[in-house]
Formats: sequence, structure tokens, C-alpha cells
Amino acid sequence: MTVVVPFHKEIALIARAVNSVFANANAVDDLSVVICNDGPFQEAEIYAQLGREGGGRVRVVPNVGSKGPGGARNIGLDMADGELIAFLDADDFWLPGKLAVQVAAVRAGATFVATGYTFDKGRVVIRPPVSLSDGQHDVFLKRGLGTSTILITRELLGSHRFRNIRFAQDIDFWHRLTKSPDFRFLSISTPLVVYSTGGSTKNKWVQLNYLNKVLSLNEVSFVPRCRVLSSYVMAGVANHYLRPFLCGLRNRASG
Repeated sequence: MTVVVPFHKEIALIARAVNSVFANANAVDDLSVVICNDGPFQEAEIYAQLGREGGGRVRVVPNVGSKGPGGARNIGLDMADGELIAFLDADDFWLPGKLAVQVAAVRAGATFVATGYTFDKGRVVIRPPVSLSDGQHDVFLKRGLGTSTILITRELLGSHRFRNIRFAQDIDFWHRLTKSPDFRFLSISTPLVVYSTGGSTKNKWVQLNYLNKVLSLNEVSFVPRCRVLSSYVMAGVANHYLRPFLCGLRNRASG
């Protein structure tokens, strides 16, 4: 199994990410990590943070393709040598037990497995959709697919790769995978990943613009496109502002 980790400037967090992978190592026989270096730090600097964690099972490789998270992940996908491929952003981390439940799901027939995740600030839990299909633009409308939660099989990956898009390239990728005859989705609602809010753009209008670009690339027509964009705005307000506010009120009330 290969874990693909795009890396830019997260030098202070990369050890935490990698350590969280190897804390899940008992779920698979062969586990390797490919850190796809897309930023200014040298390979030796990254290894120095890791202390050669994993007994040589970590490879740091330069991104020689398109710059950005999609291009970096593609380098990792090209180097992946396992039948299972998982994704982890360098500033996120996994919780114990994540791989075990995902590997069990693959053994039961799934080729695309997503778990829930939490934000690093607050107690908001984002759960993946219960089901996904291509016909109703489900990936765009339902969302809830945190990149660091996803595990796929090589069978499903095939020749698919991320497109060179700065934001929403992961949503685009998941959508295109749903079109494959090998796509078999399984949702695990338990939050097993902690998502860093520090690395995401604070300009939600920029994200909205890129999502619209992805919808155009996938030839989503006007009416469903409006549904997706309005749903995205409402979900963003709920997840990043309303739900944390309500959690804070509950915490103060219980304290």
C-alpha cells in the first residue's frame, strides 16, 4: 500500500503526518509513504524532520510535473507500488484505526472508501455521503469527501490522474472516478482524520470560482451548476461559521 503526501512548506507538520500513517501500519503488510516535494525545502531537510521514520519506507521525491497539489499527487500516483493508494495532506493527520476499517471495506468489495473527519479547531465533524453515483452530480452536491480520508484501489485508479487546477482539483478527480465501471463506494461516518484549517485559502470566493471552473470542465449544465454553487455556499457557511458557533455555545453551557 502507498500513501501519497503532497508537500509544499509544511516542514513543522510533516513528521506528525507521517507518524500518523505508521501508527496505522498494522492494518497492511506493506506500507510506504511517498512525499511529493513541491516546495522550497530540500530532501535532506524533510528527512531530518522525519528521522528516517518507517525504516526506509518513506521516499521524498521532487515534483517535476505541474506545480500545485494535483501535480504533486500525480508524481506520487506514478510511483505508487501497492494495490491500495491513500491520500494524506502534509498538514493533516490520521487517527488510529483509519486504515483498518478501510482495508476491511476493500476486502468487502469497495474500491473507493471515505471516512469522516474533524477540523483541527473545534468539534465540527464532516461525514462523507452515504452513497455516491455519477448520474446526479453527487460528488459536487453532496461533497464531504476530505482528501486525506480517501483510500482507493489500483483497479479504480487505472490511468486517472489529477488535473492541473489550483483548487477543487480533488473534487474533480473524485467526480471522474465515479464514472468508472470499477467505482464501488463505501462511506465510513466515523471521523478518523483531523483536517488542518491553516492550509486552506481564507478566500472562499476563490474556491467558489475554481469549483465553477471544475463544473465547466465536466460540462455540468446551467441548472445543476446553480444548485451545486448555491449548495456549496450554504454548506461553507454552516461548516465554517454556524456549526463551530453552535458547538461553542454548547461547550460553554456544559462548562
